[in-house]
Amino acid sequence: MRKILLYVTCLFLALFGLYQIGMTVFAEQSGSSPESGSDSRIKTAYDWLVAKGTNYGSTDAADWDSATTYVWGTDWNRIMEAAAWEPDGSATAGDVPSGFTFYAGNGNRTQKTGTLFQNQALMDYDDTNCAGNNAESATPCVAGDSEYTGEEGTWTLTASGGTAVSVTDNAVTVTLTSNKVYKDNWTKLYWTDGNAGGAIVDNEFAYVDGDDRTNPTGNSCNFNSTGTANAFCDNQDPLSAYVEDNDVSAADFCLNLQLDADNADLDDNGATGVETDWRLPTQKELMQAYINGAANNLPTPVGNYLSSTESNSTKSYAYYMVMSTGTTTVLLKNTSGNVRCVRRN
Repeated sequence: MRKILLYVTCLFLALFGLYQIGMTVFAEQSGSSPESGSDSRIKTAYDWLVAKGTNYGSTDAADWDSATTYVWGTDWNRIMEAAAWEPDGSATAGDVPSGFTFYAGNGNRTQKTGTLFQNQALMDYDDTNCAGNNAESATPCVAGDSEYTGEEGTWTLTASGGTAVSVTDNAVTVTLTSNKVYKDNWTKLYWTDGNAGGAIVDNEFAYVDGDDRTNPTGNSCNFNSTGTANAFCDNQDPLSAYVEDNDVSAADFCLNLQLDADNADLDDNGATGVETDWRLPTQKELMQAYINGAANNLPTPVGNYLSSTESNSTKSYAYYMVMSTGTTTVLLKNTSGNVRCVRRN
């Protein structure tokens, strides 16, 4: 009996040993001797990752091909894809707030740190001595000006040329000074030029849906509409008589504006020509545009630019902004002012 148990035990150990050897060979090789290392899976994986660079992505080697070249099974594919991961985002340091880390860029696993608004945090002084200049000039600030502009963002002229667009309502026509459109690359908002002829529009609109400021309905001006405006975007008396008067309000102008924002062949809806989702900017959007450098990058920043932000104390007042100085306060809605429209992609 003892001999039988001994033989069984030895046989079991021998079979277990052969199993382990087989698993090791399977893990280490694929079709040849483990001594050569030529077809070793571990060696193949190691060499492939080394080819990717010390950062596993500093070079743009081909991605792990699990369909035809390395048909090793699910577990190996998971290991290799995890080891060889590379970001494919398009963000740059200037797109990410200062101090926050991120990964982006094909073939690069280096951790990056954002710089957005970094210069604003480091700003020591500022004035408006050269505000009102246009960035189309090579030297927007003349000699002797001391305005600090290092905290400003980058603005891009995305559309220009052609006959300046206009909107006609009740036989009154309002025209933009030019078809120039600028993109604030920090907020990604597109801004039109101001209206021609100075302050010839008012800011008459009605909010009558209480706190529903996102998408007002019914007897209210909907600033999120596309290419249309209702009677409550152009009222004679925003408090009582909801009847259109004989002018063009700022909200009415922007909601009916048709202007190409980026000279693209197709807009967001796949249509050619122009965009129709322009709207009157909010007070905060106007303020942020000033902070980002609107005074030195947008044409005609002087004057009172009207906003869609109503006073929280009375419906007969709404905020405006002087984009050359950053001044903001409220005006009666029937007071004339300037209009500059905005849209987002």
